[in-house]
Amino acid sequence: MNNLFVLVFVITLSVGSNNASRVFPKNQLYFRNSFSRNDEVLTVQCKSDDDDLGIHSVQRSYVYTFKFGDSIFGETKFVCTLKHGVNSNYSVTFTAYKQNHSIRFGAIKVWEALDDGIYLTDEDHHFEKMYGWVKS
Repeated sequence: MNNLFVLVFVITLSVGSNNASRVFPKNQLYFRNSFSRNDEVLTVQCKSDDDDLGIHSVQRSYVYTFKFGDSIFGETKFVCTLKHGVNSNYSVTFTAYKQNHSIRFGAIKVWEALDDGIYLTDEDHHFEKMYGWVKS
């Protein structure tokens, strides 16, 4: 058993950063602006306990995305605020990603902003309305 542990440890250390991304791909969140009007901007701000990723303006038909790894302690969570336009009174704040008790590699969630709300497409390609816009 000790030999197996040493072998796994050596292999883990020898995997370069480029190869590690193939073996242990990062999780990804996508935020797509699918508003009906060309001049409508989607504003995205996501935060975790450790990081504030800043405010991002996404033009129609474009995507804002970021990659991240799960915590070994099982506490990775991103809470995001999406606004329907730059100076809009319509927004929604929700948990865009929450780690379950195990570490996931390569999880993908696509959040799509439409005129009537926020939709989620997951790894299984289920497309479902999750939130409506809230006037603030």
